[in-house]
Amino acid sequence: MKSNSSLFATAIFLSAARLSAQVPEIAVKPALEATFPTATGKAYQLEEHSDGDTWRPIGEPVSGTGQPFATFLPGADQKLRLRELKNQWVRVWNDEFEGDRIDPAKWSREENGYGGGNNERQFYSTDLKFAHVKDGLLQLALYREPHTTTDGKTQPYTSARLRTLERGDWTYGRFEVRAKVPGGEGIWPAIWMLPSTSKYGGWAASGEIDILESRGSAVHETLGTLHFGGAWPKNQHLGEAYQFPEKSAAEDFHEYAIEWEADEIRWFVDGKKWQTRSSKEWNSVAAPENSRAPFDQPFHLIVNLAVDGGFFGGTDQKSDRLPDSAFPQIFQIDYVRVYRWVE
Repeated sequence: MKSNSSLFATAIFLSAARLSAQVPEIAVKPALEATFPTATGKAYQLEEHSDGDTWRPIGEPVSGTGQPFATFLPGADQKLRLRELKNQWVRVWNDEFEGDRIDPAKWSREENGYGGGNNERQFYSTDLKFAHVKDGLLQLALYREPHTTTDGKTQPYTSARLRTLERGDWTYGRFEVRAKVPGGEGIWPAIWMLPSTSKYGGWAASGEIDILESRGSAVHETLGTLHFGGAWPKNQHLGEAYQFPEKSAAEDFHEYAIEWEADEIRWFVDGKKWQTRSSKEWNSVAAPENSRAPFDQPFHLIVNLAVDGGFFGGTDQKSDRLPDSAFPQIFQIDYVRVYRWVE
C-alpha cells in the first residue's frame, strides 16, 4: 500500500504530464536584424516588399541621424528597404486623438483666469471636464460656470487651453488641423502658435501665428493673422478672413493649415490656398536688420476656447445673450499634424 505522500507525488506527476500534452510546443526562431545607413537631416520611409514591384510602407517616416537605422525581420524571406524621401512634406509629429485621454507627452494643460490680455471672460481650468478625448476627437468645452481665483478674480465662464510647449516646438513646417468650431455669440475658438522663447521681447515682439480663429457666430468665415513688430502697444498685425463657399465652420469639419517657410507663410482651408504673407510685410523692432525676424525661431502650438474680449470690438456679439441651454459650447478637433519639407 502506497503512503499518502507517494500518492500525492504521483498525482502531481500525472497532472503535469496532462498539462504538457495540452500545451503546444513553441517554435523559437532567431530574430534577424536589418540595418540601413542614414544621413543627418534626411528623411526615410521603411518599406516592405509585397507582390511584383509593390512596396508597402511600414510605420512613420524616419529622420536621419547619421547613425544606422536598425529593425528586426520577422522572417528570413521578408524584404525591407529604407527609401529616402525627397521634395515633399514629411510628417514629424501628430496627434489623431484615438485613445481615451489627452496625451501628456504631447500636450500640457494651462490654468489661467486673467483674460489672456484681451479682457476675455473665461477661466482656463485643468479639469478633465473642459478638455478631453471622446469618440476620436479632442473636445474643448466652455461652460457657463463662474470661477474665482485665490486673489478674488471671478470669471463667469470656464473652459480649457492646451499647448505643446517643450513637447513640440518647430521652426518652419506645415501645420494641419481638422476641426469643427462652435457657433455661439462671443465664443472664440482658436488654433495658433507662440514663440517658445521670447528672443525679441514680450508679446507681440517675438511673434504670433494664428492658423484658425472663429469670431463667435460669424462662422461663415475664418481668420488667419500674424502679430509682430514691437512689444505691446507697439505691436502690429497682418491678416485676412476666408469666406466658406458652402458649409460653415460650425456646420462641418474643415482642414485648416499653414505652410511656414523662412520668407513666406501661406494659409489653406480644405487644401485651398487663400492667403500668403512674405517677410517683406512683417518686421521686428528688436532686429530691424533681420528680415525674417521674428518668425525665425521655434514656435509651439496652442488650442483654446475663449469667450468675449477685445477680439469682438466693433461687433454686436455678447455671449450673455446665449441661453443656458446653449452650453456647453464645444470645439472639436479631429487631428493635429506637423510636417517638415525635405529636399
